[in-house]
Amino acid sequence: MAEKKNNERRPSQSWSATKVLDCLAYFAIAFIAIALILRLIFKKHSPSVAAAFQSIGEAVAYIICIWLGFYWTRRKKNIWWFICWLVASVLIVVIYIFALSA
Repeated sequence: MAEKKNNERRPSQSWSATKVLDCLAYFAIAFIAIALILRLIFKKHSPSVAAAFQSIGEAVAYIICIWLGFYWTRRKKNIWWFICWLVASVLIVVIYIFALSA
């Protein structure tokens, strides 16, 4: 008789959208935490380093939110959900780029 062995492993999928989002969320939290720590330690001596880490963390957090919003709108039947998501996402990206360059 063919018995299934308990120690046999099934091949797992190496990449998925959830795994990528989990990784991005981890690094976003790490960058924001580093920025807050640097801001506390150096206060006024090195605000540019803390601002750089904060900008990276915020950008990754925005990417995660936009990505998850896209997956949510894909499940909706009405096209207006997608159009609202698209307009909001474009506004976020454009305003964020202008805020960084100012």
